[in-house]
Amino acid sequence: MASRISLRVLDTGAFLFLFLLVPLTSPVLAAESEREFRLRRTVETLSASASRMTGYPGATAAREWLVAELESLGIAEFYRHEFPVLVPIDEGFWLECGGERLELFGVWPNLVRTPTLPPEGIEGPLVYGGDGSLLEGRPVAGRIVLLDYASGTGWVDAFHLGAAAVVFLESAGAHRKEAEQKFLDVPADLPRLYARQDVAERLRMLERARAQVRLWGRMAWREVAAQNLIAIIPGRDAILKKEVVFLAAHYDAMSPVPALAPGAEQAASAAALLELARGFAGQPPKRTVALLWTAGHFENMAGMRHFAPLLLAAAGRRESVEETALLQRLRALETRFFVGLDLSLHSPRLGAFRP
Repeated sequence: MASRISLRVLDTGAFLFLFLLVPLTSPVLAAESEREFRLRRTVETLSASASRMTGYPGATAAREWLVAELESLGIAEFYRHEFPVLVPIDEGFWLECGGERLELFGVWPNLVRTPTLPPEGIEGPLVYGGDGSLLEGRPVAGRIVLLDYASGTGWVDAFHLGAAAVVFLESAGAHRKEAEQKFLDVPADLPRLYARQDVAERLRMLERARAQVRLWGRMAWREVAAQNLIAIIPGRDAILKKEVVFLAAHYDAMSPVPALAPGAEQAASAAALLELARGFAGQPPKRTVALLWTAGHFENMAGMRHFAPLLLAAAGRRESVEETALLQRLRALETRFFVGLDLSLHSPRLGAFRP
């Protein structure tokens, strides 16, 4: 399951890393099949919502589910670390044709420009371009272009030809490289929407019928209150319990379509961290362990950027941080080691990196 672990060593030896991996094979945990079942259950539960992107209801549901799981493990000491983060919130997009209304979704902003449409909407005929090559020789100016999602940057060409908007149709086999080509790093006002498979089929039918349609919708930047979760398992050694080892993973997800980000692949790290919590709760190590689930990971690692100042303040290296129960607890601990889990589901390889 694990394909990559990013590792940062603060002031200790590599033997601590081996120490941290012991619970992965310890007989204290359930049998391998049971552990696999729990990992699968966690991934499926976290990815059950339409979107687990920070700021969307699915992220809140995932966080509260993790809290309930920690409580069921008997982990009594955990903290919520709240911070603000700016995210694009999809407030709803639709395509109307006659009395029919089809649900669409906004694509990630071009830098800061969201795909928000004018209040009166955008009206025009549909034209299907496949991967973009089918637009050759066809009228495009002022029309709403339908493109297969697996079309690379063909949508940019459609707008060069005068398209009023582009609607991506769900395609099988899409991958991250494809996703990275669906938005720009300049604030271009180029409305891009997304249609799920059932709606995509209906749109193709409307295009063949030369239907006139209207698009409506809005995506707005909102500052939301996100939360990191920190669970602390005190060490069993009277002296070493004053030292803390951090294990961290993000619990949110990301997609080029913010309202459609269930993130099963991206739940792997959070699931592994929860399984580690189970092992440490049953057999606490000598040192204290702090398990950190962060939000806002895909918003320039907002969760970690807001948590790092707490560690610096706790170590006496930074001032002007608001005094909280979490900060007081961290001041009583000496940070010895930090491991950031960044896992994938497609390789059994394990990598340890020290930036």
